[in-house]
Amino acid sequence: MKSKIFAEFGIGNASIVSTEVERGEQEKRVARFILPPKVDGVYIRIWIYKFVIALSTNRFVNWQKKGKIRFKLIFGVEGHR
Repeated sequence: MKSKIFAEFGIGNASIVSTEVERGEQEKRVARFILPPKVDGVYIRIWIYKFVIALSTNRFVNWQKKGKIRFKLIFGVEGHR
């Protein structure tokens, strides 16, 4: 099974740099920037109050409403191994 990797840099997460690894239904976040071996795209995610907008090379523009109140400004690299 492939692991999806999201390496992120920005404010709003527990640390300025972090990487989330998803394998099936499991996900794990580590406090360091691990560049995926195979990069699928890059994105910018802006989360203000309950609204999230993502600008991505894969999904272009996507927005959604969340239940949590947050402020995040994240640059990320999406890929897999």
